[in-house]
Amino acid sequence: MIDIEPLLTVVFEAPEDLDKESTTYRRLIAARLHWDSKFELRIVDHLISTSDVVDICGTISSDYVVFMRHNHQISADYLQTLLKHLNSRTVFLAEPHLFTGAIPKNPSSTRVNSDYHYLRDTDIYGVAFNTQRLADALEAIGDLDRTGLYLGYRLYWTINNVKPLPTGYSIASDTKAAIGIQLDPRSKRLVPLLPNTSLQLRVKALRYLVLFLRGIRESEQTAVTIPHLRDVVSIYRLNEITSYSEHMHSFECAWISWLAAPEDNEQLFKELSTEDSYITFGPPDRVEPGDTVLHKIQFSDRVLAVSKAYRSRTIRPELNEPGYFDFYQTPITPQSKILFFDRPMQADDNAEYLYAHFVEHYPEFENVYFALNPKSPDWNRLTALGFNLIPFFSTEFYETFLRCDLVVASQIYNLRYKGKTLSNSRFVYLQHGVQINDMSTWVESKLYDIFVATGQVEADYLKKVAPKETLNSGLPRLQTLDRAAENSNDLLFMPTWRFNLHQVSPESFRKSNFYRAVNAVLTDRDLNDYLESTDRRLLLKLHPNIGKRANLFSFSSRVVESKESYRTAISAAEFVFTDYSSAVLDAAYIDTPIAYYQWDSEEFFLEQPYEARLDYRNDGLGPVFTSHSDVVDYIVSGSYRDAAALYSERKRHFFEGVQTERINDTIIERMLKL
Repeated sequence: MIDIEPLLTVVFEAPEDLDKESTTYRRLIAARLHWDSKFELRIVDHLISTSDVVDICGTISSDYVVFMRHNHQISADYLQTLLKHLNSRTVFLAEPHLFTGAIPKNPSSTRVNSDYHYLRDTDIYGVAFNTQRLADALEAIGDLDRTGLYLGYRLYWTINNVKPLPTGYSIASDTKAAIGIQLDPRSKRLVPLLPNTSLQLRVKALRYLVLFLRGIRESEQTAVTIPHLRDVVSIYRLNEITSYSEHMHSFECAWISWLAAPEDNEQLFKELSTEDSYITFGPPDRVEPGDTVLHKIQFSDRVLAVSKAYRSRTIRPELNEPGYFDFYQTPITPQSKILFFDRPMQADDNAEYLYAHFVEHYPEFENVYFALNPKSPDWNRLTALGFNLIPFFSTEFYETFLRCDLVVASQIYNLRYKGKTLSNSRFVYLQHGVQINDMSTWVESKLYDIFVATGQVEADYLKKVAPKETLNSGLPRLQTLDRAAENSNDLLFMPTWRFNLHQVSPESFRKSNFYRAVNAVLTDRDLNDYLESTDRRLLLKLHPNIGKRANLFSFSSRVVESKESYRTAISAAEFVFTDYSSAVLDAAYIDTPIAYYQWDSEEFFLEQPYEARLDYRNDGLGPVFTSHSDVVDYIVSGSYRDAAALYSERKRHFFEGVQTERINDTIIERMLKL
């Protein structure tokens, strides 16, 4: 009998507890019904590195190799399409359409343009490499980090253009855009410096550099040199195509502009009404007095200080350019258009409450709009309240954005239309929660004129990166948040979500520590006896990202899922507890007792993109429990009803500076002066 070598090796990166009921794994196994002799499946139980790729290329006999990750998704016909393509010709590289989020029913209908190629993940996953050609390339580019191998391979073999196959591969969520990438500490370069004029490859190089620059703002150290970064910018002329990145990564684009022209060490970042903000680059000992040092980054050849500076708006370089329009030249008056919004599909947040206050108390402003998707369940409710609604992300929305003098929102979207962006126009960011994690690298990179803080503790933290934009007013929704607990015996449990549970199967979700911990509370016999004997209910308010899993939890007549808004649920609760959600701070603000049940604190922060900023035990506005029995005992003993002086003092300190009856007016008075 002659052994037939497989055509393709699928290297499947998965944890030791492989989810064999996940959609992707089942589709891989199903492909064996027709293609069993054409591919082999190799499981790797750790994060694949460049050295792993080298080893794999040396130990497999197949003509092609594709790398997959267990929490990514593939189309039902992904493997069949790939194998048919590879079986009919010899290629260097084959790849599907790659998406962030859900794969459309017809991936081949996706418009493939430069924007698509820019947004495409630069990692190795989902594409089929020619095994021998990859091994050959690795001899030259084997010092690259795994995240740069795909781009390095294409540059090495001058694969300028690739037409995606008519099937799909999805990375589920693009956390890299938010937190960047961290290279292997031994990697000293991003990509090989092989000149190439292909726009498709240049935008990928831009994307990879942007993600690298975003990542080193977190780590503040790298083995890469600044001269190498300058060579990457110069050889691929990245400063000419930063328009692909500006809407998402303005901070990194300022950095690229400096790398292209190091003599210009001050790069305009955000236009403001009086003093514009700049990002500056240089040695730590040459930071100008009064500038705010954001980072001191250790490159292998030097230490670079990255700072924020405020300079007079009269030195804006754009003021002398033809076609430039100054969106600040028109002052805010009662004739101005003002645009408010929360989420596209959901209102009931700070923008809604500030809008309602504004139109009631400032009636001289007649051109005030609130954006919302007409399919939102809040559309009819706000229509009945008389809101001047416009459809979110419609032509009317963008035309209103273009002509308005002010945008006020609880969410930050990367708006750009006919030359107008948040970088050159007025924007008030209301937030939608309190930052209890350290998100300073996110805060410093966003574009706003005002950043609303809730209390002196948060304001002091925000002022370290936004000293002139921070406003300690409190969140608008707090001004009208009333406690209705005297009319309710409801206890409210509000656990937050977990990044690693996005794509797992129902069975694996049930096996997760998250599900087991939450469901154990819902089904605890002592707790249910307490609810029954005292005529109380326990409401579970799931994070929207986990809401689709609600049917997996064990509910009863006394334990039910809350379908109410956060505001309504919190207002009516007698007691609110969570694991890590900042939403419970709304409850604390209206003197509702809160607590934290953190059964997985160590692993939770390892998996989150941001680190904890506040110590829950020393700074939290309620007690912290780590064991199931302790939190249940706290509830059934009625201890949560006992006022604790310790938490009252912490609450006073946390919300210091917020005048409840003045929250909305404080924000409005400041924003009208922009």
